[in-house]
Amino acid sequence: MKKILSVLILTAVLMAAAPLALAEDITLTWAVFETNNYTAEFYQTIIDAFEKDNPGIRIEKVLMTGDSRPQFLKTMLSAGNMPDINIDPVDLANIEGVYAEVPDSLLDQFDPSAVVTNNGVKTLIPAYTAMRSQVFYNKAQFAEAGIEGVPATVEEFTAACEKLAAAGFTPLITAGPKDIWATDFGFWVGQTNSDIYAAYPTFNQDLAEGKVDWDIEPLKQSLTYWQGLINAGYYHKGSMSFSYNQASEEFLKGNASMMMDGAWVASTIDNGDNDYAKENIGCFVMPNFAGVKTYCTMPQYWAVSETCAHKDEAFKFCAYVLGGNPDIYRHYLKADGVYSITKEPVAYDLGKLQAEYMANFEGYTLVPEITKLQGDYALPVGFEDFIHKSMQQIFIGADIDEQIVEWNREYQTLKNG
Repeated sequence: MKKILSVLILTAVLMAAAPLALAEDITLTWAVFETNNYTAEFYQTIIDAFEKDNPGIRIEKVLMTGDSRPQFLKTMLSAGNMPDINIDPVDLANIEGVYAEVPDSLLDQFDPSAVVTNNGVKTLIPAYTAMRSQVFYNKAQFAEAGIEGVPATVEEFTAACEKLAAAGFTPLITAGPKDIWATDFGFWVGQTNSDIYAAYPTFNQDLAEGKVDWDIEPLKQSLTYWQGLINAGYYHKGSMSFSYNQASEEFLKGNASMMMDGAWVASTIDNGDNDYAKENIGCFVMPNFAGVKTYCTMPQYWAVSETCAHKDEAFKFCAYVLGGNPDIYRHYLKADGVYSITKEPVAYDLGKLQAEYMANFEGYTLVPEITKLQGDYALPVGFEDFIHKSMQQIFIGADIDEQIVEWNREYQTLKNG
């Protein structure tokens, strides 16, 4: 009898345990992009740590490809194959029903200034803030060209280009259609954005309310200046054939004297093994016509798709990476030279060039970045990519006045669409 009872008890235990043994892991898809800093190994470190601490939840990368991350996600959305967790989701955030509402318990771990509402719903999870943008320059080439100090005015910047070219150097470099954001990003944020906000302190709101359009003098003046630098032959002739990574590599090898870019370049140099770059690259703030000392930061966001079948687990992953595990969050921040946006800041030691970059903005005032502002006054979905493509047309010689007419037309079409 005792033997039969033991068998029955053992059978009951095994049957109770069977569902757990047979249960399959939950798999979440995570849309990411790779760069020189955000490598496959970088992401795997995050995935391995999370999966170790959260048995039963697996993370599967979906690599965003093509020249535009927003366009990649739009294509996935149209195909009904939206990844569960998205990095850089802001272009779709104003479309109702694309992303799930974020629990207040998760948003409470971030600085309130970074929390935004789209269509009355909070669907974006703050990830970090990025410092944008400065001019990285080759100190050795500046010295050989007889340039003392760094340009503090637009006129001095032009003179520096002239001296560099006369000394046989290529003054500037950028990237082309392979990464559509990269062609104009550095110049737009470094100069154009500052000039527009100097004249129109509430530009995004005024634009949304129809009080102003794109046909404004600060925009035309800045774009005309940029095209003048291009027409003068100051940009590397291969710029429009380069991807962003290729252009960066050319610059860091000394094949151009200046490249306008974000703080992540400083992190790349400080943490890399390019001794030439470590010895020769410095940075300064791009001068603007208004003479104002302003700068931008871009909050990066994540989002969980409304179609995600396991939202609680997806939000758990977001909370874990974005501050829940400070070591992993520090790993995420340090890789690209970006900064904590949590209420309890997570810090890391700055490298030499990154410290120089931050010091350059001392005494400067933060203003919104027109193309990255979120919430009620965000640009219409798709308009940022439109600007990038238009700027590429300007780079190869398109008439600026005609392009601005197209900006106004496209803005209204997307706004009303």
